[in-house]
Amino acid sequence: MLPLFLAARGLNPVKVFRRMSPALAVALFTKSSAATLPVTIASAEQNMRINPAISRFLLPICCTINMNGCAAFILVTSLFVMQNAGMELTLGGMIAWLFVAVLSAIGNAGVPMGCYFLTLSLMSGIGAPIGLMGIILPIYTIIDMIETAENVWSDSCVASMTQHDLRREIPPTPEDEEVPAVL
Repeated sequence: MLPLFLAARGLNPVKVFRRMSPALAVALFTKSSAATLPVTIASAEQNMRINPAISRFLLPICCTINMNGCAAFILVTSLFVMQNAGMELTLGGMIAWLFVAVLSAIGNAGVPMGCYFLTLSLMSGIGAPIGLMGIILPIYTIIDMIETAENVWSDSCVASMTQHDLRREIPPTPEDEEVPAVL
C-alpha cells in the first residue's frame, strides 16, 4: 500500500526505497526502530533532501507511534492463536481485535521482541492459551526484522509525502536547490 500512496502523490517509490536503504538495512539487522532513528534521520536529510524541520519533528514521532509491522503481527498472531485454541471468532470479534492491535501497537516499545511480548500480554489478558505462541518463537527473529524494516519504511514514506505536500510552504535551503527532491 505504501508505494501506492507515494505514487498517488507523484513520488517514485523505488527512488524513496533506494535512498532510504541505509536506514532500512540498519532497521533490518538491529530489529529496533529507536536504534535506527539517527540513521533514518540522516538518510532522510542527506539522501532524500527532506527539510530538517520536517525530519527531526516527524521521524521521532513516527518511530514511537507508527508501528504498522507490529500492528499486523498482533492481529495475525492473535487470530491464529485463538483459532488454533478452538476459540470462536465472530466478525465483530475480529474487528475488535483489529482496533486492539492498532491501538496497542502505538504504545509498543521500539526494541527487539517488544511486539512479541506485547502480543503475549494481550493474549493472556483474554485467557487465550499463550503456549501456542511458542510455535512462533523460533522464527520470530526473522519476523521482527521484517516488522522493524516495515516500520522504518513507513516512517520514510510519511516523511517523503509530508515534504512533498509542504514543499510550497517551507522555503528550500541552498542545498535543496542543488539536488532535486525525490520525484
